[in-house]
Amino acid sequence: MRKQAYFIVTIILSSLMLCLSCYKQPDSIGFLSDDIYLRGADTLYLPIGGKGATNYAWTDYSSQPCTFSIEDVTDVSGARSEQFFKEFTYRTWKKPYDFLTDKTEEQVLSKLQDTLLTPLIINPINGQLIYTEVTRNLSNPGDIFHVSVRVTNTAGTKVFPEYATIKLTSTSRPFTVNEVINGISVVKSGANNFVLYDQINDSRPDFVARRNNIYADNGKEFVRIHKLFDEPTVGIKVIFKLVDAKGSLFNPAEYATYATGTYSYIDHSINRQNTPEGMILEFPTTPWPADVNLRSYLKGPTATDFKSFNIDKLYQDFLAGKVPSLIAPDNWPANNWADADAWFVRIRSIITFYESGTWEVSCKIPYTAIDGNFN
Repeated sequence: MRKQAYFIVTIILSSLMLCLSCYKQPDSIGFLSDDIYLRGADTLYLPIGGKGATNYAWTDYSSQPCTFSIEDVTDVSGARSEQFFKEFTYRTWKKPYDFLTDKTEEQVLSKLQDTLLTPLIINPINGQLIYTEVTRNLSNPGDIFHVSVRVTNTAGTKVFPEYATIKLTSTSRPFTVNEVINGISVVKSGANNFVLYDQINDSRPDFVARRNNIYADNGKEFVRIHKLFDEPTVGIKVIFKLVDAKGSLFNPAEYATYATGTYSYIDHSINRQNTPEGMILEFPTTPWPADVNLRSYLKGPTATDFKSFNIDKLYQDFLAGKVPSLIAPDNWPANNWADADAWFVRIRSIITFYESGTWEVSCKIPYTAIDGNFN
């Protein structure tokens, strides 16, 4: 039995040595799969002027690290789309912005850097496709493109011609509105009483419809936002205007933030000026404001009489259910605020601009006429 076992072991060892003598060491070490793909939806809907990123690549257990690069972007006919390979200036932060200390253009610019980017880039480590606001330079919404990607690791390199499909859309907006509130406050005994409080925000069931009116700039809402000029090409200039029911401009020299210590996106700007055309704010990059969650509290002039405010008409519409207010009917005084100290306009808003240029934000205040003529 011992001789038989010895004989079997000898045969096994001989076979192993024979196999090893026939084995050839591969020229490269590692594994690069043929089945690498971009996880997520089959098609990336890329909004012109938009910013975003895809999911990461599935490497199918390929040896790490894998390095990704865009090989080509072609249209449906297979022709290279050069618009995806042109470089444009993209401004990014290199240090945190502090609106309490960074008050001048030089101070803000010292924390920014300009980089040349193509509209579509790829994360070389994980294969994620990334696009920034420079996609505003792309054209032909509705067109479809195919992205081929080169992947390299220790096992070699492979090109994946159908890594991603892109369809350009025109759904990106140059600005977004999350809230605008139009208020008229009557001041009595030091208390603010908002007799008008018209809200365009997600607390109201008509928010989407009213916001779409603002986006369409169809004049149906009290606020209008539209672009005046393409300059500046990098950065932004915003002109705020408060106008009466006839479109006359309330005195911009008296515009102010709502209260001391109430910081808003108005404070997140530089070169603020109260000019005859409105309150002008500037900032050397977009999106603006830098903190997109901030509200603005823009306060108009304070009046100590009611000559330019038709509070009687507002009250009649209020009783008819036409006026949103923070005052309950039982709390409306019989003297119709005749003993009030003053009244003023306040606009509260959350607006974010993503596209450079000069923009105008105009808010119409109902039941007011600066000249006192309500006819």
